[in-house]
This record gives sequence, structure tokens and C-alpha cells, in this order.
Amino acid sequence: MLATISLLLLAASAGAPPPAMREDIETQVTEIFGPYRTPANGAGASDFPIYSAEVAAMIERWKAVRSQDEPDELSEGDWLCQCQEWNHRRFLTTIISIGMNVDGTAEVDLILDLGRSGADAARVARLVLKREQGEWLVDDVVGDGLPNGLKHALRETIAAYEAAAAGSSG
Repeated sequence: MLATISLLLLAASAGAPPPAMREDIETQVTEIFGPYRTPANGAGASDFPIYSAEVAAMIERWKAVRSQDEPDELSEGDWLCQCQEWNHRRFLTTIISIGMNVDGTAEVDLILDLGRSGADAARVARLVLKREQGEWLVDDVVGDGLPNGLKHALRETIAAYEAAAAGSSG
């Protein structure tokens, strides 16, 4: 609940995008979450071509150094919905707000209804989108499952794997 309140307060501090830009961002968010409304195809969020160049490079580095035998925090659930399971027939994304930062990134606060019943059936998340090559791409994801953001989690996880590899070889 604290994360929900924090996201909503932060959203109030960002400026609103112009209407045409807002429409582009809304369309991109719809496309980003489109795969959640279709039957599972085996691809995870890390496989979607929706990330900024920086995040895509971090994902590739994580894939190269991670253990194939043991799951880590990043491989235990889906980054975008911050869940392991959802009902594709009832999955719903609701945009709470869209704000623009001075650096040109957009912050999109969302409610993700996983289409399940129970106390954990919905998530609040924030996408940070960056405009690259004419598209709005995911530059970070923040929510209860990633309280410091996806980029932070990738950096820490990669560093831990690299430190472990350096320790075992030296």
C-alpha cells in the first residue's frame, strides 16, 4: 500500500504530455501489455522487444552471466506484471496517469488487474518510457516486486554474478 501511495504522489510531480504524445504513449502501453491478453506463448517479459537500448543491453548481459541451474530474483516472475500467473481472458491494464520528466522520459502509473480473484489480483506499477528510434520503450519498471526498479535489480544481479565468477576463478 505504501508503494501505491508513493507512486501516486510521484505522479503528481511530473508534467503532463501534449495530447498527441499522450496518445502515442497510451498506444505503446497497450502494445506492451498486449501479450498478457493472449494465451501464453512461452516468452517472458525479458524476451519482448520493448526495452530501451540501455535496458536491452543489461538484459543481454544478465542472460549471459546468470545461472541456468538456479533461478534468481529476476527469473522467478514476470517483470512487467510482477507476477507468475495471470488470466489472459481477464487481464486488464488501466493507466492512472502519464507524466513527462524534464529529461524527456515519460512516467506511466498503472493498475494491472491480473484477472484472478484474491487479495493479490492487482498490482500498481510505474513504467518509465524513453523515446528511441521513434518509439516509446521501457527504460525502467517500478512496483512492489521491483521497488528500486528493474534497472537497479539488473545492475545488482549482474554484479553479484560477476563477483561470484571472479571469486571462483581467482
